[in-house]
Amino acid sequence: MSAKRNPGGPSGVRNAHGLFCGDEGAVAMLFAACASLMVGAMCTAIDSIHYEMTQARMQMALDVATLSAGANLAHFDTTNSADLTAWKNDARSYYNINMPSGYMDLSMPDANFSAQVTGTPATGQNIQLSAKGSVPLLAPLIWAKNGSTTSNGSGSGGGNATPTPDTATVSASNSALRLPKSTLELVMVLDNSTSMNQKASSSDSTLKIDGLKAAAKNLVTNLFSQTTNDSYVALVPFTTMVNVGSVLPSTGTTWLRNDFTAYNSQGTNISAWRGCAVEPRDANKNMYPKAYAPKDNPGFTPWYWNVPPAGYTVQNYTTSYDSKGRVVSSCNVGTKTIVPGVPLVEQTNGSLTYCKGGGNTGNIYDWWGQPDAGGAFTPTKSYDQNYNYLTSSQKNGKTTYTQTLSGPCEIAAAQFLSKDSGTLTSSITAMQPNGNTLIPTGLLWGWRMLSSAWSQNTAGTANGFKSTDPTLPRPESTAGLQRVAIVLTDGENAFGSSTGLMAPPYFNGLSGVGTKALKAPTVQRTLNNTMLTDGDMTSIDDINAFQLGVCTAMKQDGVIIYAITFGTYGTDTDSQRAQATMQACASPGNYYHAPSSTTLNTIFQQIAGNLGVLRLTQ
Repeated sequence: MSAKRNPGGPSGVRNAHGLFCGDEGAVAMLFAACASLMVGAMCTAIDSIHYEMTQARMQMALDVATLSAGANLAHFDTTNSADLTAWKNDARSYYNINMPSGYMDLSMPDANFSAQVTGTPATGQNIQLSAKGSVPLLAPLIWAKNGSTTSNGSGSGGGNATPTPDTATVSASNSALRLPKSTLELVMVLDNSTSMNQKASSSDSTLKIDGLKAAAKNLVTNLFSQTTNDSYVALVPFTTMVNVGSVLPSTGTTWLRNDFTAYNSQGTNISAWRGCAVEPRDANKNMYPKAYAPKDNPGFTPWYWNVPPAGYTVQNYTTSYDSKGRVVSSCNVGTKTIVPGVPLVEQTNGSLTYCKGGGNTGNIYDWWGQPDAGGAFTPTKSYDQNYNYLTSSQKNGKTTYTQTLSGPCEIAAAQFLSKDSGTLTSSITAMQPNGNTLIPTGLLWGWRMLSSAWSQNTAGTANGFKSTDPTLPRPESTAGLQRVAIVLTDGENAFGSSTGLMAPPYFNGLSGVGTKALKAPTVQRTLNNTMLTDGDMTSIDDINAFQLGVCTAMKQDGVIIYAITFGTYGTDTDSQRAQATMQACASPGNYYHAPSSTTLNTIFQQIAGNLGVLRLTQ
């Protein structure tokens, strides 16, 4: 009996032949074929999106890495293989930060990342970066996989068969050009203290001062070698003071109080101002880390090492000779003269131990604000208010005087902003080691050479910096202007001995004349977070705190600071703090240590290259 179809029930079970040959089977096969095409097309689309997203992220990461690596060139000497390798590693690190490992399943071996640089910092550098990796594909899982082939021929079944790739190659590349800056105001604030007359290390063949001169001259040469250059460079040699006598008018009507009277001794004008100024203080004797302006009140005062309240006292002593030039008597009381309005004490031909009899005690010196000198005076020397002295020699009853300029202000003069390489080179050559070190003094005057308040256009010709261009320093808002200070020292802040003929803590351009107080109510100490309202010039930590106050104010004013320590530093606490202070003084990433003159020259060249413009060219 044949089976009957139940119209109201399910169909009977079909065998395989019926499934494939019936209408329903044909539909199923067609659906399966279409579904495969749809899934394959979807996977191809996903692969395309995957590739585009990965390539875009790779290019973005490479662009950031190129710009970052270009800026980072300032900290490396790429002619040195070790530095070049370190720079390349940094470039890869910049890339990795913006292209995380495994992003979109990207695989990129280290060998597929390349970073190259050509050229020199002074003339321009080309930076080239490239990256290449692979991402897995989904489409081959549908179309062909594991040895499946695709035809390269024109026919459907012929041609050369090749494996269908399971991955796609993703690559990116770019280049950047790093050129020297063309709009620049740069001031070099350079330590000229006595220790610069030593070698940087036992293996160094040159004195530090000579190495510094060579590096500074090379920097000037490289900056001005650009034909499109519009840069100006200034020089501020410093010890405990800065000599600004040649760059600012001594007859200034507002910037410098000029109310002293000249006095001539032994045919030599020994009371003239020699170019150093005392930092302003308010009515409460407070100091501030400020560039100030020539019109500000309080203003600057001329620097003198001894300022008696009653004026300039001269006490002379005479010596009697016989007809053969032999001494008959000495320490004879001569004339005593008080010249009002002149801040000077002069002592001639006598000392406390040599001439202390005859009722002269107490009349030889008119000290103010410094310790008793005891027998320190040489009988044949007479000191002026700049701590220079006259030396007398006698022959046949005739006295001859020779003036010796050895005071703290007898240092190389500052040079205002100039684009004359010859003038700058001569100023650098004139630098000579002398005296102690107060870094903030140099920084303050370097800052003023970058402050438009000190231009003739703002302050007037009688009070602004001497220049044939009255717009210098240019207004801070000048488009494209870069204001930069390079500060270098070979040691730490050092005020000198607190005793002796001249006590440096009492008499320098920072603390003022006759006092060692360092009161700066807006400056905070880093060691205990107290304010510097009771600072002391005999405390190195207090001077360091004031230095950082100056650096912070300069950076807030838009000045970029490069800080360099030069020579051998010890492991003692003061040496470590000195380097830490210089590092904190610098703008981020701009601190360097030069253990030798050769390294110093390299650092100056790197800085020259860093004073530039970086832009992508591809």
